[in-house]
Amino acid sequence: MLGTGRIRNIYQGKDPLDLPAYTFPEVAHCLGVPIATIRAWSLGRPYQSERGGERWAQALVRIADKDTPALSFRNLVELHVLSGIRRKYGIKMPAIRRAIAYLREHLGVRCPLSDQQMLTDGKDLLVECYGRLISVSEGGQVVMKKLVEAYLSRIERDQAGSPIRLFPFTRPDIERAPRLVVMNPRVQFGRPCIAGTGIPTSIVFERYRAGDTINGLAQDYRQSLANIEEAIRYEVGARAA
Repeated sequence: MLGTGRIRNIYQGKDPLDLPAYTFPEVAHCLGVPIATIRAWSLGRPYQSERGGERWAQALVRIADKDTPALSFRNLVELHVLSGIRRKYGIKMPAIRRAIAYLREHLGVRCPLSDQQMLTDGKDLLVECYGRLISVSEGGQVVMKKLVEAYLSRIERDQAGSPIRLFPFTRPDIERAPRLVVMNPRVQFGRPCIAGTGIPTSIVFERYRAGDTINGLAQDYRQSLANIEEAIRYEVGARAA
């Protein structure tokens, strides 16, 4: 009972999925996406219209705290899905915005990119909309669907369909990237950890950079060499993005 009370106090009776927990640099680091991109997707940005004059592009996600500003785990999941399409196809912001509006209209949900329905009707609607907006071929749409599915497969959900864990990519080859690094809002406040543990990858990397060997780290943390190596690989890739 004491433990349950302490957990409730930590989250102040709120769902940890929606608590403001990440800064823009932290999300950029976790997803391997430029900070400027995360900022534009989360807050919007000015742009020059074709008719001349400056206009404002609205944000693509509804962030947890606009004042700080800070992002929630649910926001992180949404940006993870967005980064997949944006990274592969370089789709422009207006097209992305129209696609999200299209999903909201057809799925009838506030946050379609993190919703359970994205696993079924959502991904087909997203591919259909993107395919129309950027005029990709039928073959290109098949590739796009596989890409969306690869990103969605990194999201683990509870029985109610809410996202509870995210396995960020640790390698460029997303189809073969192992699920050895995980982000869980209830473990280390959602920081990347070695899967199945509460060991932050950042701590492993800092020790490695300070001179500890992979063998020594594996012994200290009682982890396999593969787990330690993947934690380091993830941090190296994220910091280089």
